[in-house]
Amino acid sequence: MQGDAILDGSRNTELFREGVRVASEAMQDDSLDAFSFVLSRLRELNAERCSPPKNDGDLFDLAYRCCKAAAKAAGDERDVKASVLARLEPHFHVFEEVTGTHWSGRRLRIDAIIKPKDDSEWKTKAPSIGLEFKNFRSFSPSIDMKDYTKWWSQCHDYAETHFDGHGYVYVFSYNGFSHYRGRSSNGSAAAFAERFWGRLGVGELQPTFDGYPRRPSLVLRINSTNKIWSEVAGVKDGRRMSMERKFGSR
Repeated sequence: MQGDAILDGSRNTELFREGVRVASEAMQDDSLDAFSFVLSRLRELNAERCSPPKNDGDLFDLAYRCCKAAAKAAGDERDVKASVLARLEPHFHVFEEVTGTHWSGRRLRIDAIIKPKDDSEWKTKAPSIGLEFKNFRSFSPSIDMKDYTKWWSQCHDYAETHFDGHGYVYVFSYNGFSHYRGRSSNGSAAAFAERFWGRLGVGELQPTFDGYPRRPSLVLRINSTNKIWSEVAGVKDGRRMSMERKFGSR
């Protein structure tokens, strides 16, 4: 019995280490959902090496702990923010920690506002675009909607804030909808969320692939289908869509 317990503990350690390794690799690409990769790998190892095999609930919990450990090692939202803004700096002027006045009178601060260095192809000249970051890597893999709705609501508050020197802006959450869509089994609900929040001034800075041939790219998206700007392809729907905030009838 004691030998079985030691063996089981050794297998748990092996599974955990492998899960953290897979999660860490997947988290290098924010367009991937690390949890699904980890769970798939743990299921493979479970079938190959565990006798008797662990139940799927135990593997789910273990995959969650692996992702939490990898997310902690990868850093917090400050690290996410720094790496993304470094990619945007060749194309945009970046203003960090910008404050403004919400319609309620409360002073709020957004992570960053960016302005294109070359606005010749933009419909709106010198548009200001808000960005908000969260450490989504540590979100619960069980799709706790609170993680996402709190984030989107915060972005909406910023979309109704007059920022000093910039005015009202559209606000784009980094990977805010794609991360949810990648975990949700309800595609219609995910599409509705993107369109609904888009009407309220909230879009997404999406880590994805763009151009021909396809290359890793950051893309500003809103209303699910409108690609405003691409790191690879430059200004897209921003040529025809205004970046000036609208209130009332839309």
